[in-house]
Parts: sequence; structure tokens; C-alpha cells
Amino acid sequence: MEERGTLGKLAAIIPGLALMVGTLAVLRLYVEPWMGEVTLFGVKGWLVKVLSLNYILLSIITGMLFRNFIFGGRIPAWAEEGFRTTRLFIKTGVIMLGSLYTLQTLLKLGVSAAVLILGFVFGTVFLVMFLGRMMKVDRSVTAVMAAACGVCGVSAAVAAAPGVRARPVDLALAIATILGFGILTMFISPFIGTALNLSDFQYGAWVGTGILNSGQVLATCLAFNPNIAPGTAVAYGEVWNVVRVISIPFVVFAITVWYWKGEADAKKASLSKILVSKFPVFVLGFFGMTALSSLGMLGAEGSETLHLLRTFMAWIFGIGLVGQGAYIDFREIKAAGGKPLRIGIIAGTTKYILALIVILLFMPKEVGF
Repeated sequence: MEERGTLGKLAAIIPGLALMVGTLAVLRLYVEPWMGEVTLFGVKGWLVKVLSLNYILLSIITGMLFRNFIFGGRIPAWAEEGFRTTRLFIKTGVIMLGSLYTLQTLLKLGVSAAVLILGFVFGTVFLVMFLGRMMKVDRSVTAVMAAACGVCGVSAAVAAAPGVRARPVDLALAIATILGFGILTMFISPFIGTALNLSDFQYGAWVGTGILNSGQVLATCLAFNPNIAPGTAVAYGEVWNVVRVISIPFVVFAITVWYWKGEADAKKASLSKILVSKFPVFVLGFFGMTALSSLGMLGAEGSETLHLLRTFMAWIFGIGLVGQGAYIDFREIKAAGGKPLRIGIIAGTTKYILALIVILLFMPKEVGF
């Protein structure tokens, strides 16, 4: 009986899981390559380069369309068990995400780059936490917004969400805010840089610090100077941006501890006991993968092992994010109000303007590292 029960549960997962896998296959194998070839406004791949559309965002968007339009606002019973595997896929993907980063990369970038970026990363995180408390926003929403605004948008928000019990709607609000703000700054930054006569180094350092989404950092650097070579805006911008990406595990750890400290204070319980019982093991897995990558135990950059690992990770993430999108209800977004949006705009604008001021006051025209 127990065996049949287990087999029955596995069988119930198959329809919904098959839909998520099939959806991702269509998006990755057909839709994403097609977008890379489409020319809009005279730019080949405009949808990818300017809007930063990729399989991650497409997966979430498609999942949202499933729930809110195709499913009529509710996941049907035949797909429900399969879609419940979403969190398992997300957590697995976050663990594997640690393989992208090494501490050695951070050490190569120089003290000035590391201090500037990490100062802005954690400064923005603290600012979002302060604003969330002032506006009395739910701590889960605040935590995801802090990760998204502090680090690099979508990846950081996705990595932080499971550890702070964030709802899919919380993640959707954070992503929408980051991408919307990023698109605006992406268009105005080249004009500001030209007007202020910024060098490629200054411009790359500014947008690599102040623009919230990694893909949009690349796009706005190329808009300022389309040349791709050492010493150009895109080279410097990506150097600054990679420091933010490397900081993800430390930011996720800090935000998770902050979240559960608040829970401990509210319950008048021991933080250490709550962390032992509630702290997500997958975050430790993230750190473990980063350590293995730093020690070179996952293979050298460009190796077949790393290539296979990252390909597998892309599929794991994509499947989970189709399901994540299917748990985002437009009615919940409407009911959430405008506070998360205001927090994102305030934090993003502060970071963007302050980064420009710091670059103008303290950064030389040219430097190399």
C-alpha cells in the first residue's frame, strides 16, 4: 500500500512537471535564440540587449501567463502537484549558483573597486531595511528588495527569496521594480556621461555601481562606447559588476540572519535556536559551491565540467522559475500597494546619484588594474 502510495504521488507530479519542462524547452531552444536574431530600432537582438529578456525572465513571465490567463487565476488540480516542486528546483539552482564565483576574482580587482562596490552593496541593503521599517512593509518583501537593490537584481532576489519565506508576489514586485528602474537609467546614463565628459573608466565604474541589473550595465556601457576592448567602458563596467555578483552569498547570508533575528525578537526566542531550526541548508550549499569553485575543485574556467554544470543549472533554474511565475497572481500584486515600488525607487535613485558623485569626486580619469 505504501509503495503504491509513493508511486501515486510520483505519478501526480508528472503532468505539471512535464508542462514546466516543456515550456522551458520551447523558451530556451526556440524563443530565446529567435529574440537574439530579431532586429528592432536598428539593433539586432534589441529584445535581449535593451530589455534584458532571457530565459530567466521569460520563464517567470510565461508562468504568470499560465496562472492569470490560461489557468484563469488558479493552478488546475492536474498540474498542482507538479508545480509544487518549484521550491525544490529553485533551492537546487541557488546551491549550484555558487559555482559561478571565486574569491580570487575579487582579490584581483583591487582595493578601490572592492571597497567602493561592497560599500554601496551593503549600504543599499541597510537603506532598504530602514525604509521597509519606516514604511511598515512586510519583512519578507523588504528582504527580497534589499537583495535586489543591493546586489544585481534578479539573481540576488531569487537567491534570497527562499531563505526569508518570500512569496512569489514579493519576488515579482522586486524584479519588476529593478528592471523598470534599470531600463530608465540605461537610456539616460550615456547622455549624462557624455555631458559630464566622463572617461571610460569613470563611466564604467559609475554604471557598474549604480545600475541595478547586470545585463543593463552591459547595455548602457556599449551605448556610451560601442567598442569592446580592454580599457573601454564595457571592460570597466563588467569588472565593477562582477564584484557585486561575487558578493551574493554574503548578502544572502546577512539578509537571512536579519530576517530571522526579527522573528526571534517578535517571539522573544533565541536567535541561535531559530537559525538552527529554520536557517535554510541550501544557503550553506551555496557557500560550499563557492568554496569548491575558489579552490579549483570544479575545474578550470572553460572546462567541460563547468560547462555541463552550468548548463544543468540553467535548466534547473528555468524549470523552477516557470513554476515560480505560476504562483504570481496579478490580484496579489494589485493588493500589495505601492510601498515596495517606492522603496525600490528611493534606494535605486540614491545609489545611482551617490555613485556618480563619488566617481566625480574621488575617481581619476584613467586607471588600470
